[in-house]
Amino acid sequence: MKVSVELNVSDKEFYDVMMKSLQEELNHVSKKKLELKEGLKYKKKSTQRKGVGSEITVHIKRLVPNELYVATFNTAIDHTTISYKIDALNESKIKVTYEEVYENVSSQNVPAWRQKMAEKQSSKKAKKMFKEIEKFILNERSK
Repeated sequence: MKVSVELNVSDKEFYDVMMKSLQEELNHVSKKKLELKEGLKYKKKSTQRKGVGSEITVHIKRLVPNELYVATFNTAIDHTTISYKIDALNESKIKVTYEEVYENVSSQNVPAWRQKMAEKQSSKKAKKMFKEIEKFILNERSK
């Protein structure tokens, strides 16, 4: 699944907000102060799942300032790779491409319709999140 959205913010502003959010999550799930960098792995509990598949191992694969963020989320039942690619269109406009690759690794098959539905929801969520980030940045600017 892939979603592209144009936002009226700079590549640096967008990337900084994402990294700040990621660092906050890291501080929340880890007792020690971890540095956000490529290769970092940490575990967190899923808020949506209980039991099998509720522990998620997050692995930050790529961090290219103002350009790219790639991470994998692995559980006992599935693996998901996400990426955010940021293209600067000019100094105050970007195109963000969010990509999500889902892989079921459990013995239970996921029906195609359920997979399609999950992708649709994911796509909607991503678009909404991008608009929220844009709104947040523009609000911060006007302060």
